[in-house]
Amino acid sequence: MRFHKVLAFTLLTVLLFASAALSAQNVTVFGIEKGQVPAMEIGLGYTFLHANAPPGQCGCFSLNGGSVTWVVNMPRGFSIVGDFTGAHASKVNASDQNIGLFNFVFGPRYTLRKHRYQPYVEALVGGSNELSNYAYVSNVTSLAVQAGIGLNTTLNRYIAFNIFEADYIYSQLPNGVNDNYQNDLRIRTGIVFRFGPR
Repeated sequence: MRFHKVLAFTLLTVLLFASAALSAQNVTVFGIEKGQVPAMEIGLGYTFLHANAPPGQCGCFSLNGGSVTWVVNMPRGFSIVGDFTGAHASKVNASDQNIGLFNFVFGPRYTLRKHRYQPYVEALVGGSNELSNYAYVSNVTSLAVQAGIGLNTTLNRYIAFNIFEADYIYSQLPNGVNDNYQNDLRIRTGIVFRFGPR
């Protein structure tokens, strides 16, 4: 039942993106000069992930890692995003358990591009893979849905700074409780490289 609610939320967000993109009247000029929109962006960043450990009522713990984001920009604030995150935690909750997570998600992003500081929202769908020395989840992959907000600012025509991105991540990785679902929080920051015609 929770999955259906998450899926409905994701579809609603996508429809809002499409509506905002169609209602916008600005003309997009692609390039890397001031006031232009880069045709493509590649982001490299640090990631903090707050997750649940199996088993337990919460078993909440933190992972640290990195992420790569690939963004193809389109007119009217719309983009297609591929987001790849890897994170690791050792001795979870003072146990001998080590966990590595890898999320790979894709979907739409809408960015307000009118100013130097550019907020955005996105809704992405893909998969989550967990590697652990805990036998129950030694190597499993499941559906993952990610929705979040962020803020970028341009440093120069080649580089931007991802000030922050905050995401809610739902996955169906097994944990022995809670009907095998995860509700995770991700915070990310990093550098964005801008590409496009001059």
